[in-house]
Amino acid sequence: MSSEATELNRAAFLAGSIAAMSAALPESARGAAPPPSAGPLPSAERLLGQLVAGNKRFVSNDFPAPNKVAEKRELLKEGQAPFAAILGCSDSRVVPNLIFVAGIGDLFVARVAGNYPDDLVVASIEYAIEHLGTRLVLVLGHQNCGAVKAVYSAVKTKEPLPPHLSTIEQLISPGIASVVDAHGSTDQAIEANVRAAVTNLKAERPYLAKGVESGRILVVGGVYQLASGEVKLLD
Repeated sequence: MSSEATELNRAAFLAGSIAAMSAALPESARGAAPPPSAGPLPSAERLLGQLVAGNKRFVSNDFPAPNKVAEKRELLKEGQAPFAAILGCSDSRVVPNLIFVAGIGDLFVARVAGNYPDDLVVASIEYAIEHLGTRLVLVLGHQNCGAVKAVYSAVKTKEPLPPHLSTIEQLISPGIASVVDAHGSTDQAIEANVRAAVTNLKAERPYLAKGVESGRILVVGGVYQLASGEVKLLD
């Protein structure tokens, strides 16, 4: 199958998924979904807007009724076309499909303590991009992240974390070392960790870096606010 035909098939599948999801929602919850179309895929920037709109509904406690879920499952049984890939923390309070009011099949989610990509996470995101047509990647950190706080303390005291946890330290410490050296806050370290993860993903070859350079892929970072539920996008 040609790449053009594959792209059209992905567009048609995404359109069908969005149409089914939209039909299952009340009118007040449909604003973020693009109109169904078998034309070109929506831009990554537009998909980011869809995520932001979903998060606004979450903050407002505006959840759609979970109706027609069986129809959506049926639609997805042969494949998936998630519109965004989320690299989030394993923290039980940070659940991407709730935070963005997204349904089954909408988000491709990888969750690890500290939301920093190792090779397995990079491979997972590359799969979403190359095989599922995902065009938006969001690194989602959160306030009061235990993993980042633990690494911050280890760097500050020069007392390494124990085995296995030390793997997290090896990944996160380079990105937050300057914050620790400057006696910055853990909130600043959390943001620095997200930015470091975004930078890492943008540079990963072949798929991510090539997609970012061409403008086909957008990689962004954000920090989830535990009290309000808002996701603060980082510059």
